[in-house]
Amino acid sequence: MKKKPDRPLKDEERDVWGRVTRTVSPRRYHKGKGSAKPLPSREDFANMLRVAPSAPKPQQTMPGQLERNNDKKTRRGRVEVDATIDLHDMTQSEARPALSRAVIRAVKHNKKCLLVVTGKGVRLNGILRQNFPNWIKDPALRPHIATYAQAHIRHGGAGAWYVFLKQPA
Repeated sequence: MKKKPDRPLKDEERDVWGRVTRTVSPRRYHKGKGSAKPLPSREDFANMLRVAPSAPKPQQTMPGQLERNNDKKTRRGRVEVDATIDLHDMTQSEARPALSRAVIRAVKHNKKCLLVVTGKGVRLNGILRQNFPNWIKDPALRPHIATYAQAHIRHGGAGAWYVFLKQPA
């Protein structure tokens, strides 16, 4: 089959063609996908950049309350643990006083960070793990504790907590 030679465009056709070419963009072909997607326009990119991510709201705490530590060192596991207590295989009635004794002992020895291992429990529902935040807010312990945070994976992850102790003035 022979191809007909291209004829020159008339002025009216050239104007229409110019308007059409301004409304289309090149197709991006994805190998193996079977379909092509158009490239985003400049306006699409500008709209993507204009939307600012919402900043997390700071936690409001009452005086004397403890707040969870979100420090970068803590999240990356670069915390220097000075003392450790393992509450595994203890009942609630044994674990709570053991935690209190460990915190008091760590404060007396000028420790900065206490690692408390509670264990994860079945499907992260361990009773010691669930009760730890309430135990640490005990009025007898609260004056000695600056903050607490879940431990990094290298220190026990979801089954352990960092307790950061206040330093005596």
